[in-house]
Amino acid sequence: MSYQTGPTPLSHPARPLDYWLSAELSAITPANARSRLREIASARGSYMGAWAAGIGIGASLVLLGVVLAVRLGTFALIPAFSLPGAAIAVLCCIFYVRVRDRLPQTGRALVNRGPGSLRGALSFVGFILFVFIGLFALMAKPSTWQDSALLLTLATVLAFIVCLLVVGIIVPATIAGRSRESLRNKAATDPHFRALLEQDLATWRDPYGNAGYGPL
Repeated sequence: MSYQTGPTPLSHPARPLDYWLSAELSAITPANARSRLREIASARGSYMGAWAAGIGIGASLVLLGVVLAVRLGTFALIPAFSLPGAAIAVLCCIFYVRVRDRLPQTGRALVNRGPGSLRGALSFVGFILFVFIGLFALMAKPSTWQDSALLLTLATVLAFIVCLLVVGIIVPATIAGRSRESLRNKAATDPHFRALLEQDLATWRDPYGNAGYGPL
């Protein structure tokens, strides 16, 4: 369901933004109940999680360039990995700040096929690492465990995989799982963002009925 904004005010008695943002109202409302504020929080959290993942991936590429340069003894790999990684991180950081400080366009379709909570993300990452390490342990030759150089390379690869899983799965899932709390804190500490919510509250109308603006 997508909500619309327009000049027509709410037909039911208007309530202040603090009422809809209150944690008490949210606590007594079913977690799966839909509202305008929850739709805003969900879209905002999804966008923030995606750009945060991009920041982490860029930083991981920078780190990979440094590690490979040290391991192989050549600094030619630093520009090859670190410069694109830094560019990705900076670009994603700019977009992260933009979506954090603005109201998202909730009418756009957002597809999020990853875990929606920290617990789900940790379980998913743990399963992937368990399978990866288990397959390597089963397929490795006995001499592999005595080759220190090979084990060090394996540790480097495993560390990079862990970094990618953390920034690509755990970080977005954590941000998405805290999207409602994040929106409440942002409205309480950022006057500009609160003004955007106040304006949206004044103009929003439910095209399918007479639903309330909240709860969050």
